[in-house]
Amino acid sequence: MDEGEAASHPLRAQAEADLSRVIVEIVAVTGLQTRWRGIVVVRGLDFLHAGQKHGWCGISLREDILSVSEYRWPTMIHEGLHSVSAAFSAARLDPVSRRWEEAIVEQTQRILRPGLLESLGVTLDDGAVSARDASHRYNGYIGGLEAQRQSEQTASLDFYLRLLRSAPRERIRMLIAAVREVASRREEEA
Repeated sequence: MDEGEAASHPLRAQAEADLSRVIVEIVAVTGLQTRWRGIVVVRGLDFLHAGQKHGWCGISLREDILSVSEYRWPTMIHEGLHSVSAAFSAARLDPVSRRWEEAIVEQTQRILRPGLLESLGVTLDDGAVSARDASHRYNGYIGGLEAQRQSEQTASLDFYLRLLRSAPRERIRMLIAAVREVASRREEEA
């Protein structure tokens, strides 16, 4: 799909309207400001990601994801959270920081999703959403984050909002225990 097709895609207007509603709720719940520019680019099946927040502050969403509510809404929430993350900037994150950013945003999405969807009047099939969550590629990193959160005895939302507010250098210092947990799990699996 070329840029002209993406700009005129029939799913674009509704995707932008829905994402706007999601972003308003995210800002209200987190107290963080969004950097999203209000632009959604609908991508074809050749796009590698379900969604992607770009450094220029637009958000791409793959058309098949937009067609299935149980993927559409969690992906919109996930990408919306990238738009409020202090660690996400126009400069590309290094690969390690990017993985942690994805895990932090994904777990925050899971925590906030029920309340956000209720506020938006959206109902999803719990089984389909659970299957989506169970197969997420950053679940190992989320496990490390959860181990650190539990060791700190910090409430889920407080822990993840603190991470979202943190710039990359500050964040990586906060994640030393999570990094060790992921490394330990990899050694056990080897």
